[in-house]
Amino acid sequence: MIEPSSFEEAVEDPAWVDAMVEEYDSIVRNNAWEIVPRPEEKSVVGSRWIYKVKQATDGSVEKYKARFVARGFSQIEGIYYEETFAPVTRYSSIRTILALSAQMGWHIHQMDVNTSFLNGVIEEEVYIEQPEGFEVFSSELHVCRLKRALYRLKQAPRAWYTRIDSYFTGLGFSKSEANPNLYQIVVEGKLLIIILYVDDLILTGDELLILSCKKDLAIEFEMKDLGLLHYFLGLEIWQRSGGLFVSQGKYAREILEKFNMHGCKPVDTPLPGGWRKEDATPGEEVEATVYRQLVGSLMYLVNTRPDICYAVNQLSQAMVKPTKLF
Repeated sequence: MIEPSSFEEAVEDPAWVDAMVEEYDSIVRNNAWEIVPRPEEKSVVGSRWIYKVKQATDGSVEKYKARFVARGFSQIEGIYYEETFAPVTRYSSIRTILALSAQMGWHIHQMDVNTSFLNGVIEEEVYIEQPEGFEVFSSELHVCRLKRALYRLKQAPRAWYTRIDSYFTGLGFSKSEANPNLYQIVVEGKLLIIILYVDDLILTGDELLILSCKKDLAIEFEMKDLGLLHYFLGLEIWQRSGGLFVSQGKYAREILEKFNMHGCKPVDTPLPGGWRKEDATPGEEVEATVYRQLVGSLMYLVNTRPDICYAVNQLSQAMVKPTKLF
């Protein structure tokens, strides 16, 4: 499925039109802005629609997603925003919780916050162009004054994190000292753990506490209950009695397709014994940026494929202008 690169392309397909209507309705429900006359002495941030096809683990189309975003690159620090930092959970924390859940026999649930950034309150005075195709008044004379954060706005991630962090702490959750995105609470001797990754939530621990927390979250935010955790940040997770099985099959296939290696032959060892970089067969020089992208992709694959860790480490230490190694 080809994703539209412009609004003009998207309006030709009813599926993308429906996606834009869904996004706009969500913005209206959250009272994200008010339409005001264009200010004479204030700059107005540009805006645009972006389109993304969300795929399931088997590669099929799961959803057509249209997102109305701000052109945040035009914002000036100190005028349009002050603080932008928002913590992101560590990958090591995710692996630790997966291991703990497997050991304790807990189920792991997943929830997704719909249009999460719209829950963040904007404190600065920010104006943005009206969404193309949904102008309420003349776009030359009126703009949107933001009340809530929009995607790609500089302060949006921090505004959202501040909002949900205050919600969890208000419920009595305590944060990990090592990871500010890891929350836990003990109720009558029962434990509930939540990991926050932007707008995705992982919940594990006591089943009754999980169900109660899901209900509370659904009241406070627009949530999607995804049930048991199965696909998260490129990880495919199968929960079975007695343990978990974790793989990155879909991600590995995407790497092979991206770098034209889908027809390659498998080998038992990722790197020959005693291999040295200077022993590599000289060949056609490759683009350094592509090489770094390949090694970076493999570094993420190491999370479930420790058998290629040494080979990836050796490749990552290659010269700045690597020669063709394969």
